[in-house]
Amino acid sequence: MYEGAKGLCYFDLVRSRSATLAILVALGAAPLAASISLTPHGAEAATSIELSMSDLVTGSTLVVAATPLDSRSLWEGDASNHGRRIVTYTRLRVDRLIDGAPQAEVWVRTLGGDVDDIGQQVAGEAVLRVAQPSLLFLRGRTDGTHVVVGMGQGQYLLDARPENGGARVRSPLEAGHLVTKAGGSGVAQRTARLALVGRTLDEVAQLVAAERRAHAP
Repeated sequence: MYEGAKGLCYFDLVRSRSATLAILVALGAAPLAASISLTPHGAEAATSIELSMSDLVTGSTLVVAATPLDSRSLWEGDASNHGRRIVTYTRLRVDRLIDGAPQAEVWVRTLGGDVDDIGQQVAGEAVLRVAQPSLLFLRGRTDGTHVVVGMGQGQYLLDARPENGGARVRSPLEAGHLVTKAGGSGVAQRTARLALVGRTLDEVAQLVAAERRAHAP
């Protein structure tokens, strides 16, 4: 599911002195499938199609190993754009460039966050935690910030610091419930998760470069 896709489910957790009230805000059409719990603990993840390496690479303009430094959440949107919603901008230090233009830091926009006494959570969105390094497939926005390709499917935690040559890719943190996509012959395509998990960053760079060559004009 890419940025702008319909069917994102928000959970506004409005905290007061007497109780915590969970409010479900539906934006656009329903997702492929969703099981929702109206409790402060959140919801079961919506089902989405699992992305391939080709999906991640062709959908990205920047692939990096990066570490979140700080973040800020704010309200965006208006009544003409499905209503206001909370988004979070996270500043990340680029520890290793895998693909794209070199840069020392990037700002990444994710859906959800906390502003004052209201919190919104989006099932399947990437989770960028301060000091927790990740491999990220990013797509640039017109304002100079980035989004994670495929939301949580474009984020893979690392089991060591990115500058450590032995750092290996771990599973996505918040990818949700995924369904494997069938190829043209009806055979399930190899997913990005199967291609990436357990790989070193050197191996990831080789895989990304191979995908770029395969899709070069």
